[in-house]
This record gives sequence, C-alpha cells and structure tokens, in this order.
Amino acid sequence: MTTRLYILNLVFLFLLTACDNSLKNRTTVKKAQSIDTSLAIYIDNYWAIPQKNFKINKQHTCIGDTLKLITCDEYVFSPFGRLKTKADIEKCLLKKFSKIDRIDTMDIGAIELQILKFKSSRLILFFDNDPEATKHSFIFKGNIVDSDVDLLYGIKIGMSKEKFLMTFFETFPKILSDKYNNIVIESCIENISQIYSFKDDKLQSINFKTNSYWTINY
Repeated sequence: MTTRLYILNLVFLFLLTACDNSLKNRTTVKKAQSIDTSLAIYIDNYWAIPQKNFKINKQHTCIGDTLKLITCDEYVFSPFGRLKTKADIEKCLLKKFSKIDRIDTMDIGAIELQILKFKSSRLILFFDNDPEATKHSFIFKGNIVDSDVDLLYGIKIGMSKEKFLMTFFETFPKILSDKYNNIVIESCIENISQIYSFKDDKLQSINFKTNSYWTINY
C-alpha cells in the first residue's frame, strides 16, 4: 500500500511539473509573439524596442559593462543642436561656454578650431564646410561633466540611467540596464562616438571621440 501511494505521488508530481512547464512555455511564446521583432533589437538574449523617432541599427556590440549602439539619427552628429558655422554657437545649447578661436597647422594646412570651456567641461569644434565631405559631426572631441550643461532631449549629467535609456527606447529590460554602465552611441557613418558613463545609476560623464588621426589638445 505504501509503495502504491509513493508511485501515485510521483505520477502526480510529474503531471504538475509538466503542466507548470507547459504554462511557462506558452507564456514565453506569447510574450515573444507580442514583440514586433522587425522593430526591436535583440541584446544579450533580451528584446529592447527603440523609440519610433530614433532609429537604432540592429547591429550592436556588448563587451563587459559597455553597450555600443549604432545610429544614423541626427542626434549623434548634433547633440547640442544643428550648427553650420561658429556663429551658431551663440544661438544653441553651447552659448554658456566661453569660446576661443585657434589656428592649428595640420597635414592639410592651417585649420580653425573653436575651443569651448564651461566649468570643468570642454569641447573642441571643427567646422569643415567641404561640400564633398561625407556627413560628420562638428564636434572633434569633448568631455562633459557638469550638470548645468544641456544636450538635446533633456540629457544632462546627473540624470538617471532609466530616464536616459527611455529617451531612446520604448522598452529596455532592467536586467540589461543593471548590467551596462557605459552606453556608447556611435554614428553609422564612421565618424564620432559618444560615451555615456554611469555610476550608481546616475550619468557621470559624456565623452566625445572622433575617428580622426589628428592629435589635437585643449
């Protein structure tokens, strides 16, 4: 009698487990089917959905705590607003920066740079108005660390990682948000990278780097 009862318990446990797994599988499939994968990006086994007005390429790179995203959106080229000449600096989000015009001699000859500083933040701008040049950013290099420097979309030092990610994504899994402390936004035309570094879920710094071979210091 005891043996028969033991066997019946095992059978009941097996059926209960099978039912539970079946339910979990149906739930997982249902969730996957509810995501439009043509719009989503598959990052480290999870789906993230970009904002409709911010096109992010499906191509991306995950290394350690760094996630690199690729986009052709205008923001990656003009994070402070569109500038065509140095005169536009006074009309955009960079107007609080002090500006020095500087002439440097490079392999192509003399070039004019704009050296911008505000508190501990700094930028180097280069307006290359060559009509035959490929699309590129006017930012040559820079480092932003002050909370009163504003970028487009309300991006600024001190903002939460969640708010930053929701600027570009409709949904972004928390498990991924917790994993990545460096978010890199790189232009689809190889030109510039923006590195957003977080600590304790707060944006600590924004670093701008171009792929130029020129060595230019502040």
